[in-house]
Amino acid sequence: MRNWFQNNILIVILFLLIGCGGTYRGKPSEESKKTPTGKIDVEAYLFDAKLKQDGKPTSVRLFFFQTDSVIAIGGRGYLGKGALKGWLNDDSIHVYFPTTNEYLYESIAGLFSSFDCTGDLPPIKLMSLFSNLPNQVINDIEASVIQINDKEKRPKFQIKFIHCPWTIEITYDLKDDGYRIRNFIFDDGKKTSLKAKRREYKKSRVKASKFNVPLSADMLRIIP
Repeated sequence: MRNWFQNNILIVILFLLIGCGGTYRGKPSEESKKTPTGKIDVEAYLFDAKLKQDGKPTSVRLFFFQTDSVIAIGGRGYLGKGALKGWLNDDSIHVYFPTTNEYLYESIAGLFSSFDCTGDLPPIKLMSLFSNLPNQVINDIEASVIQINDKEKRPKFQIKFIHCPWTIEITYDLKDDGYRIRNFIFDDGKKTSLKAKRREYKKSRVKASKFNVPLSADMLRIIP
């Protein structure tokens, strides 16, 4: 099994792009069939990212549509257009991969129990880092959160956990209603890294279908 990563949605997306675990054919959860309608107010992000594994670079474009309770996620470039589509909240994650007809649907607690770390993991709120600085929301004694510059309008932070080999650096910029992620660098401490720069950020209204994930009985479920 390849390494699993943690601490914010961007790192979960890195896991999704790399792939991990086996699959089995199973019936999709009834809960995941909920379908919103109409239009939804969101904060929309577009990131240009470069994923590097064993020295081999790959370009990835990542999309996020954030509400106060859920984030719709999407990506293309690694597996082609429509490479992944899904959503994440503080309790669960559900993502579909159309090119392989596979899907991931897990509780956040179940997801993190499979990560390549030693010792117990602290409680993690994946959505919190989108609109809060790390030193405001990470206060576990086994976490290291360091601001590595002195820029008030564009602070940069390094995040580590004692029992995990990875390092995250996140740069924010100050908007009218608070800080938002501008770019990030992730390194797993081995042979995988992900660097991403925000191409676009805006408040918008999008179709609720952005949050819909296709389901059918022939899909293969990814097992962490």
